Amino acid sequence: MDNQRRVSQSAALGLLAVLWIAMAAPPVKGQSQEKPESELRVALAGFIRAFDDLDWDHFRLTFLDDATVFYPREMPRRATGRAEFETGFRRVFEQIRAGRTTPPYMDIRPRSLKVQVLGDTAIVTFHLDDRRGFVNRRTMLWKRTERGWKIAHLHASEVAVAQP
Repeated sequence: MDNQRRVSQSAALGLLAVLWIAMAAPPVKGQSQEKPESELRVALAGFIRAFDDLDWDHFRLTFLDDATVFYPREMPRRATGRAEFETGFRRVFEQIRAGRTTPPYMDIRPRSLKVQVLGDTAIVTFHLDDRRGFVNRRTMLWKRTERGWKIAHLHASEVAVAQP
C-alpha cells in the first residue's frame, strides 16, 4: 500500500512539474498575445491613473531607470535616464497641481488608442484633446520585465490644428 501511494505521489509531482515548466516557458511563435496585451493595458491604466492623480511614487515606477522622454512643454530636449526625466516631470506635476491638494488633477482620456505587442516590447499610440487648438500625440514604447510592463520611451508631441 505504501509503495502504491509513493508511486501515485511521484506521478502527481511529475505532472505538477510538467505543468509548472509549461506555464513558465515563453510563448511560442503564433501563440495568443491576449495575456501580454491585457497585462499591458492594466499597466497603461495604472500609468494614466497615477498621472491623473499626480501620484509621484506610482508614476515614477512605471518607467525603466534608463527610459528616454520627449515632452514638448517642459523638456525641449530628450531626457535620458531617471534623473533627467524625473526632474522634468516634477516641474510638470507642480504646474498641473497649481496649489490644489485633492486628486484627480487631470482626466486623461486617450483617443484612437492603438496597442501593438511585439513579444516583450509594445508600442502604444494615442491622441489627447487636452489643449484647445492642438492635437496632442503620444507614443510609448513599453518593455515587459520581471516587475511587469515598464515604459522605455515616451514621446509627446502636439500639432496645431485649424479652428473652424
